Amino acid sequence: MTLRDLNTQSWRGGVAARVAAAIAAMALLFGLVMATSEEASAARAKASEVQKPSFVVIQTDDQTLEELYDGVRTLNGGEEFAMPNTLQLLGEQGVTFTRYYTPYSLCAPSRVSLLTGRYAHNNHVQGNVPPNGGWTGFQSRLAYSHNIATWLQGAGYRTIHIGKILNGYGDAPYSPGTEVPPGWNSWHTILNSDTNHYAYGYLLNNNGVVEGPYGNSGSWETREYGAIDDAGCPYAPLNGQPCYYETDKFNQLATEELAATSPEQPFYMQVDYTSPHGDFRRPAGPQPASRHIGRFAGAPLPDNRAEGFNEGNVNDKPRFIREAPYLSATEIHTYRVYYQNCLAALLSVDEGVKQILDQLGALGRINNTYVIFTSDNGFFFGQHRLVGGKFLAYEPATHLPLIIRGPGIEPNTKTGQFASTIDIAPTILELAGVTPDKSVDGTSLVPFMQDPSLRTRRPLLFESFVQTNDVEQDGNAATGESTAAGKARGKLGVKGASARGAAAHASVVAPPKNYYGIRLGPYKYIEWPDGEKELYDINKDPYELNNIVRDRNYAPIRNFLHEELVRLEECSGRTCREVAEKLPLTKRDQLKVKREKEKEQREREHEREKRERERERREREKAHKH
Repeated sequence: MTLRDLNTQSWRGGVAARVAAAIAAMALLFGLVMATSEEASAARAKASEVQKPSFVVIQTDDQTLEELYDGVRTLNGGEEFAMPNTLQLLGEQGVTFTRYYTPYSLCAPSRVSLLTGRYAHNNHVQGNVPPNGGWTGFQSRLAYSHNIATWLQGAGYRTIHIGKILNGYGDAPYSPGTEVPPGWNSWHTILNSDTNHYAYGYLLNNNGVVEGPYGNSGSWETREYGAIDDAGCPYAPLNGQPCYYETDKFNQLATEELAATSPEQPFYMQVDYTSPHGDFRRPAGPQPASRHIGRFAGAPLPDNRAEGFNEGNVNDKPRFIREAPYLSATEIHTYRVYYQNCLAALLSVDEGVKQILDQLGALGRINNTYVIFTSDNGFFFGQHRLVGGKFLAYEPATHLPLIIRGPGIEPNTKTGQFASTIDIAPTILELAGVTPDKSVDGTSLVPFMQDPSLRTRRPLLFESFVQTNDVEQDGNAATGESTAAGKARGKLGVKGASARGAAAHASVVAPPKNYYGIRLGPYKYIEWPDGEKELYDINKDPYELNNIVRDRNYAPIRNFLHEELVRLEECSGRTCREVAEKLPLTKRDQLKVKREKEKEQREREHEREKRERERERREREKAHKH
């Protein structure tokens, strides 16, 4: 070995020694870091065990069951869904309430019922516009300062609102849009949400400061946006311009607010998307994100003729449906485009669901957070010849999605227990261990989340106090020509009604109506002010094609449901939660039971006579022997 080799070996040995020492030091440091990290993780886990749970409520606008659950067949023979993340990350990881209903199928009343846990006849927000409805009606009533936000904030929760609140918020002269109602720590709420329904060019109240417009709303005369986002938004815009699409903005705010919440503080975040409500711009329906435009082109309307679309025989329906014409080819095309855009608009909402869950996971809070997904009301796409609205108690307007994911919930479970919008607040309050300072009409769904097989006979109430001038074309597709008055409202009917006509008629064939109704067992029963009535067996007739109210066989059911409905119409608090007696049998079933009892009675009598004859025979034989 040469001197050079020795020197080289010595240098290498010195390096090796230094590297070994460095590795040992790093290992020690890493061990300390790991120990510290494990201790921190253990501490966070322990804190999570004792910390109150947090909540995220995600509410869409006018979303139907079909828009969530129906797949659209693709060219390669597969199926594409509008909300795959929601189905996978919430539905497959939580519990689905398959019989969830809104008691009042209209935006503001439904949303206030969610906030207060009370029916509209008790929270007194009974429409969309002043004085009894919308934001103004809400502000002037106890519901404004006694709701889920004030109750949770009072218990130490950080409360966050993002998106749409109530119709009329920011609409002059009733609301300047600068208000931040009691109970909210962070407030990012859109102004004029139901007047304009902008996807671009909207204003936001960010914690008391009105900011915007975000984007270019364009012109009402042409009903076109001045500009829309580049298709690369919000991730990689190719044109170098800012991204403003409303749903994407809500998604961004939601993730930012979660990150801004102290890890030690429980939170309640309510994200109220405006999609898939139509925005009254061309083409019909909502404006999808640019990256999603055309994704569902060619998708059919959700129901076919056998399922009630453009229903042929409506002789058993109320007068306003009996007098409704068949949908024209133009209307069918308009609402097919509307439906396709609804599906495409929900894709960005679905991305928001994933972003929220991803953020919860990154923050280490997903295991102690309940995520609730629902819609405020449904929508008609031609069922019973109805288009362009909700308002009514039929299934497309009232039967809605409800999925809850969170600690203690068995993944991928379903329950058929009846649930209502009024049940959301009491459910959250029970999980949070908070007592409201006002009575609620709803019941906690916690027992049914824990045991999906559990059932009760609590009936659900349907009610409506809306009048024609309370909605003014709400929900209709914009295909008519605009006028100055129409520009102020931004709402025109599908047949191009003038502004004067638009003010007089809420929709072409889906008018707002007053009614009361009840859902109990397999039945739905509706009473109209003019004395007309409807009764459906939803189990046998899910599309409500056969009104059996005049069928004498169902007279006991009808009479029983009428009595229950009378009770519910003025119920309050505990009386709204009372379970009903067992449903009576139909006349045929009563007769069947009577005949079976008579048969059993005859058989018992026959057996008794047989035993008596046998006894007499034995006595004769005994006497003969003696």
